[in-house]
Amino acid sequence: MKQRLAFFDNAKFILMILVVFTHLLEPFIEDWQGYHNLYYFIFIFHMPAFVLIAGYFSKGLQKSNAGKILKKTLFPYLIFQLVYSCYYTLIGLEDSFSWNLLLPNWSLWFLVSLFCWQCSLTLFKKISPPLAIAVSILLALVVGYLPFIDRNLAMQRSFVFLPFFLIGHYFSWEKLVAIRQSHRYSFALVGFGSIFAFINQFETFNKYLVFGSKPYADFLSDPQLGAFIRLLVMLLGFVGILSFLLIVPRQKTIYSDLGRNTLTVYLLQGFVVKGLRALNIAEFNLGIGGFISLLIFSVGLTFWLASPQWQQIYENLQEKLQKSVRQQ
Repeated sequence: MKQRLAFFDNAKFILMILVVFTHLLEPFIEDWQGYHNLYYFIFIFHMPAFVLIAGYFSKGLQKSNAGKILKKTLFPYLIFQLVYSCYYTLIGLEDSFSWNLLLPNWSLWFLVSLFCWQCSLTLFKKISPPLAIAVSILLALVVGYLPFIDRNLAMQRSFVFLPFFLIGHYFSWEKLVAIRQSHRYSFALVGFGSIFAFINQFETFNKYLVFGSKPYADFLSDPQLGAFIRLLVMLLGFVGILSFLLIVPRQKTIYSDLGRNTLTVYLLQGFVVKGLRALNIAEFNLGIGGFISLLIFSVGLTFWLASPQWQQIYENLQEKLQKSVRQQ
């Protein structure tokens, strides 16, 4: 059990580094094709992998009451939606203050979607796992044709990433262990290589293919092919997840314990990333030295924000706010 928990904590921490790194790299992806390809290569699998792991841990969370689910998802969303709205206005990313609860600020969509995925288990657990996954995939493909399901309340993303959540919920650690016992590095190399080759050849690749936040008509020149393209990207995402999980260390590492605090990193990293964007860092010539510095900074920032000190600050703040709400 300890190895298993260490494995998933290791995976979460490494994925969090990739999240921070891609967010910092985004302003530079048009400067060089290599940055562009690397950015989308990581994006194809890193959020799907996070969602799959969230689904895996939902095995226990689904037994919790509605209050606990709200405490872990919608309550932090309401608070950080307000905080980020204020912050964006303060640093000049927004002209005026607006606290729009229907349109999640940047990365906060994950909290809204997590709440929806968690609630959906009530329905999906009534049918067999294969059927549940099949239905979720069908929904993910069909919603792209529905213009009224968009970024509001992250509904498009909730449907698009739902299959990964359910696959994670039904995930078998034992089967993964069996696969890891032979040819795991060769499979990972082929898997990652296939993804990179696809991105390199797909000249019209754009961020909404991996973000999954908009209907097909909003980002594809030929929306009729949207379901086929989305299914292909989802399949590549699953290949990337499997390739990634095959090479994640199983044993306890120096960052295993920090992997439990990735949600705190996810919520706080926006203050640094958006702050740097407000300073127009895209105007700088990144170069090889800047690229390496960006990667090192991403690792350092993730370690820092995942530290017990920040986790304690976050938990204390959340507890105080909840008490204040209850008193009112």
